[in-house]
Amino acid sequence: MFVRDKEGRQVDRWMTRVVVVVFGTNYGSLACACLTGAFPFRAIVVADSTYYDLLEVSVDATEVEIKKAYKKKNPDDPQAHDKFQKIGQAYETLSNPNERATYDQYGTDGPPRGGGMGSDMDMDDLFASMFGGMGGFGFDDGGASFGFDMGGGGGGPSGRRRPKPAKGRDTMVPYDISLEDVYKGKKVVMNLERDRICGGCKGSGGRPGVEPRECSKCEGKGFIFTDRHLAPGLLGKMKSVCPECDGEGKKLRDKEKCKKCKGAKVLKEKKRIEFMIDAGTEDGERIALRGEGDEAPDIPAGDVIFLIRHLPHSSFRPHPGSAGSLQILLSIRLSESLLGFSRVLFIHLDGRGIKVTSKRGDRIIKPGSVWVIKGEGLPIRGSSRKGDMYVRFDVEFPDEKWAKGLEMPVGEDGVGAGGSTKVELPGRKPDLGGVAIVDERELSAKPVN
Repeated sequence: MFVRDKEGRQVDRWMTRVVVVVFGTNYGSLACACLTGAFPFRAIVVADSTYYDLLEVSVDATEVEIKKAYKKKNPDDPQAHDKFQKIGQAYETLSNPNERATYDQYGTDGPPRGGGMGSDMDMDDLFASMFGGMGGFGFDDGGASFGFDMGGGGGGPSGRRRPKPAKGRDTMVPYDISLEDVYKGKKVVMNLERDRICGGCKGSGGRPGVEPRECSKCEGKGFIFTDRHLAPGLLGKMKSVCPECDGEGKKLRDKEKCKKCKGAKVLKEKKRIEFMIDAGTEDGERIALRGEGDEAPDIPAGDVIFLIRHLPHSSFRPHPGSAGSLQILLSIRLSESLLGFSRVLFIHLDGRGIKVTSKRGDRIIKPGSVWVIKGEGLPIRGSSRKGDMYVRFDVEFPDEKWAKGLEMPVGEDGVGAGGSTKVELPGRKPDLGGVAIVDERELSAKPVN
């Protein structure tokens, strides 16, 4: 068995050498086998499984499985608003390979400052676990602790309380916008619920003059270890935040807690916020409101980050490989394909009718061909330009009944050979309704394909 992070990297090789020296051949051989992958199975070790639990996936879930699990969540449930904010943050972290690797190793607090092997790791911890009853060995890999127990009792990694983060947690909020809003821009006004330091206890969680006691569950460490059976005779130890003291190492009794916040140190607050989504904002962009996130004692507030998601549109969709460009599928009659047309083809995202003229004799529009209308795509953020509109044409052919009804050949101009009968090619025109503004545009001189 070997221990790896989410990108498949093994733990530091110096650990193998230390175990060989201390335990000699027997334990050293087992340790080498564990750390170099000689066993036919492997364990994925994470510092914190909260994000995986929110999405209801396993710690070894693939990106596809994580995405499917996220899409099953319902953001429109008003009773689950707070939870979905956390789900959004979990998805953003786990869907990014780099952020996921950092989360797996260090949890939500991120890597400890100071570099090296992590502030929770030292040689005293290592040897304490190795010689703790001579029954097992273990190590603490920068916050994600793991140990092996061969059944002899004792052993296991130790450590100290987790360091305080530089600021409060960021809150990730998915925000869906229509393609019309992407085209025109949108001002967002909403009420945001967030944590703010309790004014009654100033963030201590306790009544005036009360000092918290050492947590009895974790003995002041701020974390606990739970056993996991990995194979017959092989027991893994997983480090996690102590649920009793929430990683603080200290705890208040119920009668000692602040009456206002009940020991939570923070209270919920609603605030009206406003921000702009600029025209041309791309799918997946993030808009950060600095310092508007949750507060926690002794650290600055985190940020609220809105993840912009484009909603599907009934007519338009992004054209791949071209910034700001859109594509649309339009149907024209066979007569228009052969003889040209001049009419409003579609209504744009801002309500304008787009009129296109294709002169008779200039071109024949074939089924499936793609033509370009320059400058009629989405605005390109940071410039005054717009992308292009790619139009794929579907040509409607007359049915067999129409063909059987012909009584004479038809000339090039649609008039019978005798000049007395005009034969119309059938078809339907799209019902565009009333259009207040019509802009006339040209198709590009040459089709794309």
